[in-house]
Amino acid sequence: MHRFLALDRRHRRLLELVGAAAVIAAIVVVSLAATSGGSSAAPAFSPKQLASTPGDDWITNGGSISNDRYSALDQINTSNVAQLKGIWHVHLKSGVAAKYSGEAQPLEYKGVIYTITGADDVFAINATTGATKWVYHAQLNPKITTVCCGWTSRGVALGDGRVYLGQLDGKLVALDQQTGKVEWKTRVMPWQQGYTITSAPLYYDGRIYTGVSGADNGIRGRVTAYDAKNGKMLWRFYTIPGPGQVGHDTWPQTGDAWKHGGASVWQTPAVDPDLGLLYFSTGNASPDFDGSVQETTSSSARSSRSTRQRASTAGTSRRSTTTSGTTTRPARSCSSTSR
Repeated sequence: MHRFLALDRRHRRLLELVGAAAVIAAIVVVSLAATSGGSSAAPAFSPKQLASTPGDDWITNGGSISNDRYSALDQINTSNVAQLKGIWHVHLKSGVAAKYSGEAQPLEYKGVIYTITGADDVFAINATTGATKWVYHAQLNPKITTVCCGWTSRGVALGDGRVYLGQLDGKLVALDQQTGKVEWKTRVMPWQQGYTITSAPLYYDGRIYTGVSGADNGIRGRVTAYDAKNGKMLWRFYTIPGPGQVGHDTWPQTGDAWKHGGASVWQTPAVDPDLGLLYFSTGNASPDFDGSVQETTSSSARSSRSTRQRASTAGTSRRSTTTSGTTTRPARSCSSTSR
């Protein structure tokens, strides 16, 4: 990890680059006032705070709940970026084998950086000195066989004094922000059935939202909401409609293809606080490469990856749902990846 400073030390802002696996590199810009490395517990951030353009702190994946990854800070610009230099460096010694990937976006609050490795180990790091405040070791089962595209995590969530993470073993975990100790842990879905969690969870309005990966294993995609205080499940939305749900008539009415059609959700949702809507995109349908065994009508899996079939209708991939779990209307997406 590297910390870079502009040469003017009286007015400098911190650009934090934290990243992949062995030596993290990710960007967090923080004002000098916020680099005290203190241990202030994050509040139960309000919708207004989470929707605001980030300033000194980076409190949610994407910077704000619109997921636009935009910062209004301007201390570092094209006129002085060449003058930046490294101040400290730390080796996390986690997720260093070839099977791991480093894709996490770090969060920062009051001078502490929170990041996660491909091994689902979480680190709280002093942004001023690079000293590690605490470490959570996930101790994942090395025999997990359902990870499709490298062992990875895309980040953590922060709110109400806790750090939240989804694990490759299908568990959702809440850590005490001050100590890293586990406050609660719940199983979203078992990895033995093809499910993993690679996305950063979303903290919003006292709830934690998470999707699942595993479309390549024939899972049924879903987004689930949990109480941030105790991990109790509040509601679950399926990306593939079941009997009696809107869109189920587009699936074969014999057999159980709808139970294994994929459409996983491995990106952090965005929120429109004014409309009370949650937005997310889905991954590939299942089976994703062999269109000969997949009827074209199964395109209502909202897959954002075009499968190898002639049907051009296999692209409906984004839906909107209220944060209370009630489906409202479909949307469209043009992303083309699978996890």
